[in-house]
Amino acid sequence: MIRLKPDNTSCIFCEIVSKRADASVVYEDEKVIAFMDIHPLGEGHVLVIPKHHAEYVQELSAVQQKHLFSISNQIIKAQRAVGFGEKGTNILINDGKAANQRVPHVHVHLVPRTKGDLFSSAFRVLLHITGLMGMVTKRATLEEQAAAIRASLDQL
Repeated sequence: MIRLKPDNTSCIFCEIVSKRADASVVYEDEKVIAFMDIHPLGEGHVLVIPKHHAEYVQELSAVQQKHLFSISNQIIKAQRAVGFGEKGTNILINDGKAANQRVPHVHVHLVPRTKGDLFSSAFRVLLHITGLMGMVTKRATLEEQAAAIRASLDQL
C-alpha cells in the first residue's frame, strides 16, 4: 500500500505517484518511481523517489533505502548507455529544508555530467539554490530522454 502525505498539504511527488500530476517516467515498480526533472541541472537529469511519502532518508526502512539506491544505480547505467553522463554523474540528496530540499519528499537526483559543463551546471545550481529553478524543460524533450533511458534499462 502506498502512503501519501498524511495531511492535507500538497506534495507534488505524491501527486506524481498517484498519477494526479504528469511526469516523464523512466522507471516504476511497487516501491519507487523515477522521472525526468522538469528543471534539470543537465541533460538526462532523473529523480528517483520512494512511493512511500517520507521527508527524510532516515524515515525509510533499510530495505526501502537499499531498493531506492539499487534502482538509482541501474538508472545511472542506463543513462550512460544512451550517452548521458558517460564520464560522470552527480548523485545528490538534499535531506531536509536546511539542506535546500525544495520538495519535502525524499528524492535522489541523478545528474549526468559532461566534460566542460561546469559553467552551465553552476548557473543551474545557483537557480536551484535561490528557488528560482529556471525554465521548465519542454515535455517532448523530457519524454524523448525518458524513452531512451527506459529502453536502455530494458537492455540491462
